[in-house]
Amino acid sequence: MTPNRPAALPAGDATPIPTDAAGVFLHPAPFEAVVGLLRQGIDALASVEDFPKVAIPPVVARSLVERAGYVQAFPQLLGTVHSFAGTPAEWKALSPLAVQGGDWHSAQRLSDLVLLPAACYPVYAGLAGKELAEPARFAVEGQCFRQEATSEIGRLRSFRMVELVTAGTEQHCLAWRGTWLERVAGWLERMSLKPEIEVADDPFFGPARRIFQAAQRVQELKYELRVPVADGLVQAIASANFHKDHFGEVFGFTSGGATGNTACTAFGIERIVLALLHAHGPRPAEWPDSVISAISGGN
Repeated sequence: MTPNRPAALPAGDATPIPTDAAGVFLHPAPFEAVVGLLRQGIDALASVEDFPKVAIPPVVARSLVERAGYVQAFPQLLGTVHSFAGTPAEWKALSPLAVQGGDWHSAQRLSDLVLLPAACYPVYAGLAGKELAEPARFAVEGQCFRQEATSEIGRLRSFRMVELVTAGTEQHCLAWRGTWLERVAGWLERMSLKPEIEVADDPFFGPARRIFQAAQRVQELKYELRVPVADGLVQAIASANFHKDHFGEVFGFTSGGATGNTACTAFGIERIVLALLHAHGPRPAEWPDSVISAISGGN
């Protein structure tokens, strides 16, 4: 047994368990064991830089995503939080409808919260008004939601996202993004996943998305690392992104005397596990030591 392999991975099938909601799955213990190894592996990758960890809640202020431009660009993907703000007497009149399967939610109204669409948004807001003398860095994880139109394997509505984020000058962010693209590709290759790197659109660019798309053909703002997650189905399981000064303008932070730029490396946790299950079989306890060692950050 290699030093980086856990003493025992849970036996059994790690295949996600469907629920009544499309794109929402239960995850058995072997699946979650692999998730834990992936967190170790990302931590090992991130150890080369100082990334303060920030846990992101599954809900954020509606005003935050409105300000960042997500609502204008992707209203169809956003999950909103509605709640009842009436009196107990008013609810008493509505409550029988819940038992009868009626329109019990008719009096609910849009609240000040939305479901988290991407893990990095709150840390950009936390830089508002600051001059960054040195590049800022964060390691974030959040439970995200997107109202996807399809329910193919890996097209999840509820999923975990880990991101390594930086903010600073344009030069810093471009160089950082290039380094992390290579670093993450190497990590996935050590897992025998053989990622294909492709230029892609990015859903995080907000109201200027069309402008960024046009510029992207020259500047290549987003790279996706794409891997099979099922027979005949290839999906992005990680990405390396350069947002230019979009979030610097939105949230008013600067670096080097100019509007701040940002970049991030994002890991789709469930999709990476699905890719590993497809490549190595549904029982992680039977995977080769070399694969387990690579996942958790070994060589």
